[in-house]
Amino acid sequence: MKVLFKIIVLCLPGLLFAQQKKTADFAALNNTHDMLLSAWGPYSKRYAGISHIPEFKSGIRFDFSVFPGLYRYKPSVPHVLLQSDYFPWKSNDDLTKYTFRHELLWKDEAYADVTYEVVDSSSVLVAVRCVNNTALPQNMDVNLMAYLDYPENYPLYGLHLGKGSFWINALEYQSLKFAKPGPRDNLVYDGWLAAEVRNEAFIDGRGMGAAFSSTNGNRVNYQIPLTDRQLEGKLILFYRMKKGTSQVFRTGGLAEESIRLKGTGNLEQVSIAYRADKAGLQAFWITSEAGDVVEFNGFALVPSAEPLPEIVALEKQFTPEVKEDMDSKTLVLKYKEIANYYGIAWDDNNARIREFKNDELDYFFRRHVNNQTHQTFVGNNKGNFANVYIRPVELDAHEEKTIYALLCKGDYEQVKKGLGRLHELKQKTIAAKAGPLSPELLPGGEKYAFSQQILKATLMTNIMYPVYTQNSYIRHFTPGKWYNSLYTWDSGFIAVGLNEISAKLAAECINVYTTGEDNQNAFIQHGTPYPVQIYAFFDLWNKTQSREALAYFYPRLKRYYEFMAGRYGSSTTRALKSNMLTSWDYFYNSGGWDDYPAQVTVHEQKGTKKVAAAVNNAYSIRIAKMLRMAAIALKKDKDLAAYDADIKQFAVALQQHSWNENSGYFSYVLHDEQGNPTGHFKDPLSGEDHNMGLDGAYPLFAGICTPAQEARLLEKIFSEKHMWTPSGICVVDQSAPYFKPVGYWNGSVWMPHQWFTWKAMLDLGRFDLAQKIAFKGLDVFKKEVDNSYATFEYFSAKTGRGAGWHQFGGLSAPVLSWFSAYFKPGTVTTGFEIWIKDQEFNVRHSAYKANLSFDQATVAHARSLMVCMNPAFDYEVLVNGKAVQANVPYAGLLQISLPASNKDVSLIIQPMRR
Repeated sequence: MKVLFKIIVLCLPGLLFAQQKKTADFAALNNTHDMLLSAWGPYSKRYAGISHIPEFKSGIRFDFSVFPGLYRYKPSVPHVLLQSDYFPWKSNDDLTKYTFRHELLWKDEAYADVTYEVVDSSSVLVAVRCVNNTALPQNMDVNLMAYLDYPENYPLYGLHLGKGSFWINALEYQSLKFAKPGPRDNLVYDGWLAAEVRNEAFIDGRGMGAAFSSTNGNRVNYQIPLTDRQLEGKLILFYRMKKGTSQVFRTGGLAEESIRLKGTGNLEQVSIAYRADKAGLQAFWITSEAGDVVEFNGFALVPSAEPLPEIVALEKQFTPEVKEDMDSKTLVLKYKEIANYYGIAWDDNNARIREFKNDELDYFFRRHVNNQTHQTFVGNNKGNFANVYIRPVELDAHEEKTIYALLCKGDYEQVKKGLGRLHELKQKTIAAKAGPLSPELLPGGEKYAFSQQILKATLMTNIMYPVYTQNSYIRHFTPGKWYNSLYTWDSGFIAVGLNEISAKLAAECINVYTTGEDNQNAFIQHGTPYPVQIYAFFDLWNKTQSREALAYFYPRLKRYYEFMAGRYGSSTTRALKSNMLTSWDYFYNSGGWDDYPAQVTVHEQKGTKKVAAAVNNAYSIRIAKMLRMAAIALKKDKDLAAYDADIKQFAVALQQHSWNENSGYFSYVLHDEQGNPTGHFKDPLSGEDHNMGLDGAYPLFAGICTPAQEARLLEKIFSEKHMWTPSGICVVDQSAPYFKPVGYWNGSVWMPHQWFTWKAMLDLGRFDLAQKIAFKGLDVFKKEVDNSYATFEYFSAKTGRGAGWHQFGGLSAPVLSWFSAYFKPGTVTTGFEIWIKDQEFNVRHSAYKANLSFDQATVAHARSLMVCMNPAFDYEVLVNGKAVQANVPYAGLLQISLPASNKDVSLIIQPMRR
């Protein structure tokens, strides 16, 4: 319905405006890529539960998991890498309390909800709520499992050195200079150090690999500190080469020598004499010459009269010393490699202590479920699980019981004392069970609340440790536990989702992928290098107006953009003379769409040096426009000229070389050997434009289309003959000859590009089309979660059923944005062309005021935004003091069209007088 609002007095009694909250600790973020959370959290890569990080350097993790089951019948092993009938169920906003549901009889006939609550830095309360919803009695059991887990590439060997000797890993260089520049010089994959390799056979589990030794003239420089007692001796170089190979290297500085290394396939040593005239830092360098590939592990400095280093085997110390006290119902564990003790207390009398000596429980535990006589189960002795076995938990028909446990860490006395708090903490939890009421939602939002709860819990608990980057182990939100690594593109959308949960976590997630000016990497890249982090920051700014965040992130995001725009360091993205950008040197995937047909054909034809997609230019234009607004806010006017030049060049390239009047899409562009554009890239089988899909529509999102192009592309996106399906927008036009209804992306519906389309519709003033996208996404996602409790990667275009990884939080995160935008009071939603200079809601969300600026690099046109207000009131809206019409599809949601101008405006929303 359309409502005309009247002007009223601005300052109504009782309209108190809320205070802004601090976004993040940027001083701490500047020195890490870690998520700054509790040392306790759902970090396991094995079994669902809670983990503790005793210290970050080693990557070792203490894990605790609850395995509920049907007694002596159906054990539950909640493996995070398999579909194992457990589901992320609830999470609070800072990940200090979360719940997993373990389904024992589907669906909710018999289950256990396991809640982990971080009490303080030393304690975690665990509540296991066992529920029988059947008409028969059920006997359950509860297994509390404690174990250590080690990182990948944990070293098999160490060095035994004399007192005056020391070890320097090959990666501890002062600088590394490549004789031949390469595209990766300023973008090492995964944020590793230049030339880094990781392997458990190396001392420290890492060394310097082929990237250094494969080219003649590469040089690595070290600074070696010497004392008066270390002025003369030997440098023992440790290296590995394939058997039968050889390589010549020249050393200089502290030790000048030409050496030939020969390979045996094992870690070998070579000795070089050194001598220094005085103590202090000494320069030492190694230069590569002609030969085969060498992996340098590092070198030991051994003064004269000191014994030579000895390589010793390292064993994982995963078996703890165990002290059990069945009278007090406590178990205390001490692992050799960890300074802490860990303790477990429980409140059920029917418990016994068991031990599983095996590296996995998926088969081994199930194999022994009916063995009631043993307390120790010996497998391959490659792991150790301390087990508190509580049985049976007897439940009458339609009955439930809750078992409590407490985890503690510290020295022995602290742990014993801490475990004594179980009863106290249990009673506090029971007393607070009702908890606060759920936040108020706008009409119609309640039906989506459950699927939102599950998606939030999934996104929040998809966090893992250790993940390695930038010479350290970090905690990292992943698309799903199956993905044990960084993911640049997916994690941008994780930050988009976190914007709806916690500004602090969103900022920290963006920070993982950005780097400071002294870093060799322009950003942290794994997979598709699409700069979604910049879009996520734009929303973070529009939610918080944090000047501290803006000042911190702007130079980092600018470097990220400049690399992708071909203006920074070793970037090769602007190698073509047409100004059509390519990112093929950095990943096979241009826009995140793995089997996008044109992209697949480019690689099949080995055409990455000659073919450019449209998406790279389009998102670079949009990002340049967003960063341009950030630069204006920071008064960095000198940056504007470069952004303006890029915007113009990239837009001209799209219009001159990419637009295809015949197909109505922007095409991939072919080039000759010299990089000159030669025409549109066509499907080799049909001869039709190969870019009939969202890549071909992306310039619409950049704001550079003519009115005629805009009309045609909107028709393509929202026509059921082309990209609109019963489940939303498909990335490939259904009328294209290469459309496949059974593809991964080709023929399926994913949420991320629909989010970009949704935002672009708000920029175009089409909140009707924006709402069509959002509600379809919400409905499709709700239908699947309500049925399966799974948050899938993608959805069948025809049926809407989910597929892919079943606990996916990454690219599905836009569903959280849509829910907030349409149903959560206090939410303001813009496209990419509105910069909120400042804003305030009152505490009841019944009044709002803001000052807005616009993307001045785009021709002035009508734009729209949405504001979710308290649904108990009718409202009037004033723009620059004048009443305007707003669309109100239901109580509380205001969809506001703004004037077709690039001049700043003020916006006021207040309750109508009755």
